[in-house]
Amino acid sequence: MASPPSPQDRQTLDAVLARASVDRQFRRQLVDDPRQAIQQAFGITIPNGFTMKFVERDRDVDALVVLPDFQNADGELSDADLESVAGGADDGGKAMWASEFGPAASAW
Repeated sequence: MASPPSPQDRQTLDAVLARASVDRQFRRQLVDDPRQAIQQAFGITIPNGFTMKFVERDRDVDALVVLPDFQNADGELSDADLESVAGGADDGGKAMWASEFGPAASAW
């Protein structure tokens, strides 16, 4: 399980979202290439192995909901989950960014 975002990470996320609410070009860049948009605007490099997606809510949609990760009915971990916990595997910084930019982050 990912750790909660640090106050600095939370401030960065808030800054990204604040700018996206008033800067149409930055908003478009976030949708098209979030890694580059964040790097150019804030000088923050997102780890290569971490993917993210920004979406805009269509005007005719009242709520945009991200579904939680699928859970096996038998409660067993998937092979990918087992890989990540076996032997303390290095995730290349994904855990920190997942806590900030993953589905659990309320703003994303």
